[in-house]
Amino acid sequence: MTVISPSKPHGAAGRQLAPVRILAVRLIHGIYQALCTSGWILIGPMPPAEEVHVLDAPPSGHPERLCADRPLSPVERALERQLTD
Repeated sequence: MTVISPSKPHGAAGRQLAPVRILAVRLIHGIYQALCTSGWILIGPMPPAEEVHVLDAPPSGHPERLCADRPLSPVERALERQLTD
């Protein structure tokens, strides 16, 4: 029966492989971060959800509210006829 013991070069090679693994992990992490950053730059963050307001009339102070009591001019009447016909 033979006993296989780890040889010294194998242990030294394992210690030399550790920095390579660390470098590979750091490289992959850096590439991942660069891809995430470029994605956010190209796509942009999602806008916040906004409430939908139903537009039923112009707000107060709007020019249409200020002149609502005046009659339409001849040009405005012609435009209204074109839109309703």
